Amino acid sequence: MSSAKSSSTISKTQLSYLFFIIGLVLLIIPELNGLDFLPVGIRAYFALFFYPGIVCVIIGYILK
Repeated sequence: MSSAKSSSTISKTQLSYLFFIIGLVLLIIPELNGLDFLPVGIRAYFALFFYPGIVCVIIGYILK
């Protein structure tokens, strides 16, 4: 009868890393706009990922 936490809970540090990594990925996606093998319809929306990426990086930094 131990009172240990469940292993399915996410700690604040893990959540911080998760937001930070997702934010970095979202910041890199607009740089893929120059790849010619991606359809133009998909590449048109890559610029929209920049601002949510910044928000995720900021949230990850605040949570650390």
